[in-house]
Order: sequence, then structure tokens, then C-alpha cells
Amino acid sequence: MKRMILRVTVMVLTFVCGFVIARVTSSLTVPLPPPNPTQTVLIAPPPPPHVSVAPKLQPKADPILILDYDEEKIDRWGYFYILGSTPKAFADFDSLAIGLTSPTHGDVGSRGFISVETRSGETSDVAHANLVYTTERRLFFATSPAERSGVEYWFDGEFLRNDLDAVAGKHKAVLRGTFTKVKDGKKIAQRTVSFRMEHMGC
Repeated sequence: MKRMILRVTVMVLTFVCGFVIARVTSSLTVPLPPPNPTQTVLIAPPPPPHVSVAPKLQPKADPILILDYDEEKIDRWGYFYILGSTPKAFADFDSLAIGLTSPTHGDVGSRGFISVETRSGETSDVAHANLVYTTERRLFFATSPAERSGVEYWFDGEFLRNDLDAVAGKHKAVLRGTFTKVKDGKKIAQRTVSFRMEHMGC
């Protein structure tokens, strides 16, 4: 009988202790404030998925042209060929195309161009000038690497006359200067050459 009373007493005490602990714990819990409808909650967007895309190739920039002469009076438009025997180091040289804007030939986009054209057998190549400086007499240009060979060309010289139309097609020197070939930043050939001129197009 005593054991039964003891068990009941333990059960009652256990229940009372549990009830008291639960009440005390609930009174210590801080309730959350009610949601504020005016409060803005910023949710960071998920990171974009990784997509492998090939980079876009940048278009070639227009050449830098510094034309320090009267373009209304001086026409620089034609193909220029080495006069006399071609130096062995420039055996693949075909022509120098100069097409700078003039009143007689209209607008060619970026005021003109200069390019060095070469030929080896059936294979042709071209290097476009990316820097041109010319006055009434002086001509300097430097090209970007040629499309096939990677060779760059520099020229520093002078026009021997300005009436190019009058001597077009004749074996007379109209341009002379130092012609240089460069590859991978190293000079591979340099010669002083003279050029004659032919009309470009019609």
C-alpha cells in the first residue's frame, strides 16, 4: 500500500513540475512582432546560370590618317610599283595601293587607305596601314600584320612630285623612301626604293 501511495505521489510531482516548467518557459519566450505591410523585404535574385559563349570579335578599327596637305589640290590615288629591279628581299612585293580621299574620287569611308599587296606564286596577301602621316612631300605609314604571312611593312619617304596624274603609266619615279619588312617585332629587310604610279580603277 505504501508503495502504491509513493508511486502516485511521484507521478503527481512529475506532472506538476512539468506543468510549472512549461509555464515558465512560455513566459520567457519573446513573441515575434506582427508583420509590417509597409516594410519592403529585399530578396537577392539567384545568380545567372553559367553559359559558355564565344567572345565576340571586335571590328577592325579605322586607320589613323593624318593628311597634312591641301586635299582639294593634291590627289593621292593609285597603284605604286617598284621602279627598276625589285630587291631580292622584297621579291614577293606586288604593289602599294594608296587611296586617300580626294574631290575627284568621292568619299571612301574613313578618308582613305593604304595597303601593301604581295604575291608568291598563286598566293596573294595584303597588309593594311593602321597609321598614315603625309604632307605635300613626306609619306610615312605602318601596317598591321599581313593576313597570311604576318609581315608588317613600314615606309618613310617622300613624294617626288604632286602631279601624279600627269605621269601615271610612265616609268618615272614619283615616290622614294625607306621600305622596311618586320615580323614578330624584328626587322627582316630594309631597302631604299623608288616607285612609279599607275591609275587605280577607271
